[in-house]
Amino acid sequence: MKRVKRYGVSILLASAGTGLFAQNTDSLFQAMKKQVLEDSIAYANAHAFDYSNCDLLDKDVMFQLDRNLNYQYENFHSAIKPYVAAPFAEDEGKRIELRPLAGFRSTYDASAKKYFTEKSIGPELHMNFSEKLSASFTFLAGSSAYPHYIDTLIKTTDVVPGLGTAYGAGKYSYQYYSGYVSYSPNHIFNFQFGKDKHFWGDGYRSLFLSDVSNSYPYFQSSVTVWKIKYVSLFAWMKDNSLSHFKKDYRDKFGTFHYLSWNVTKRLNIGLFEAVIWQGSDTNRVRGFDVNYLDPIIFFRPVEYSLGSSDNVGIGMSTKVKIGKRHQLYGQVFLDEFLLKEVLARNGWWGNKQAVQIGWKWFDVLGVKDLSARTEFNKVRPYTYSHGSVQQSYGNYNQPLAHPFGANFWESVSFLTYRHKKLLYEGELLLAAIGRNENGFNWGNNIFVSYSSRPQDYNNVTTQGLTTTLVYAAGNIAFFPFGGNWLRFEIGGSIRMESNSKADNKDLFIHFGIRTTLPNFYRDL
Repeated sequence: MKRVKRYGVSILLASAGTGLFAQNTDSLFQAMKKQVLEDSIAYANAHAFDYSNCDLLDKDVMFQLDRNLNYQYENFHSAIKPYVAAPFAEDEGKRIELRPLAGFRSTYDASAKKYFTEKSIGPELHMNFSEKLSASFTFLAGSSAYPHYIDTLIKTTDVVPGLGTAYGAGKYSYQYYSGYVSYSPNHIFNFQFGKDKHFWGDGYRSLFLSDVSNSYPYFQSSVTVWKIKYVSLFAWMKDNSLSHFKKDYRDKFGTFHYLSWNVTKRLNIGLFEAVIWQGSDTNRVRGFDVNYLDPIIFFRPVEYSLGSSDNVGIGMSTKVKIGKRHQLYGQVFLDEFLLKEVLARNGWWGNKQAVQIGWKWFDVLGVKDLSARTEFNKVRPYTYSHGSVQQSYGNYNQPLAHPFGANFWESVSFLTYRHKKLLYEGELLLAAIGRNENGFNWGNNIFVSYSSRPQDYNNVTTQGLTTTLVYAAGNIAFFPFGGNWLRFEIGGSIRMESNSKADNKDLFIHFGIRTTLPNFYRDL
């Protein structure tokens, strides 16, 4: 319980301080913070929850945290992840904690009658220098072989999904780095710099910014005032769409803004904007454009003033808490939008939009720690792509948003039950994806220039080689020490992919042991 308190206090400082910023309200702030923390710790203790891995974006940890936060009377800026704060309580002073990270997974492909082994190992270091200053560092090295559909993706992109450059063939080696330094001069401001991933959204997927790609260097500033949290993120990414050699990777940069407003204790509205631009072209070396350093501007006017055509997107999100057990959420992303063409309903290629809607149900039917989630995502053709491939909405040959890219719809649902040291998980995914075929760009691959589109009108979602994907998985995990850090797991999955050219059905059975690791998405 000591660890729960230590991490629970630090993670929830931001929500406790929302709306209390003037000097003459310090005493009120302290009193309210104390009450929120006491309530949070009491709930965390009752549910044996370990907050220690929140900065790794582990999807199981984050879903449990979503449930715990949903029970608080204060709305929380839950869309902005990871929840990075000083990882130790104020009264414990300076502290350093070093923990091992490791993973072993053996998968049997019943269709191919083959085994695949994944191995990874590394350290995780947390440092707390004071109430205001903390840091974290993670290194992971791995050597792994994957089922055919993931292996095909690696061969196409030269990247182990989410973990960096793939070395070798058939059996791939990789090295993954992440870390940050976080400084909070007071309860209003936070500044971070490091190399890491981010996830902005309340869903399983994000249409704004997700943890699908490799980590990237960044600087982030956030301000929490009244019921508002505002985040500015400046990132340095890589485009490796033209070369397999790391020395030939090209620089690209991104600036992302997110404004989260707790309208009421049950309603949150978010506004998002992003711009991606290339570091150089045949005419000049551009580097990081200082015009995008202003943390409070909207990008489209700046883009026009620069005479450039950078990749700009805007979005809006919402989350509604219904009672203590239900939560509705959604996102809308606009890559381009021309109202005249939308109203004409003529399938203009430039109507590039994405939409998400989802529902979470905690303690289903009154059963403690039984949770469900269902989510629907739809992304129109050519969304996230650009005329210049270097300016696509991606990093390291992987999307910055949804792993499917564009030109698809997806429905994904989960049922999760945690009982003492056991975790039972089930997933069902249904999707239709319009893949590119015969050299024609139908808008699925965001790393292909939209200038190569075969038609301007009559474009519809899933056009091209319409591919149906069904993925069903079940998993049982045992946590010998409680918490979430170490688990033994066993499970299986069925994957069916079909279109007019092929029909693949695969059955996988796996077992393994691992600590908390960066997310690795297998439902692709």
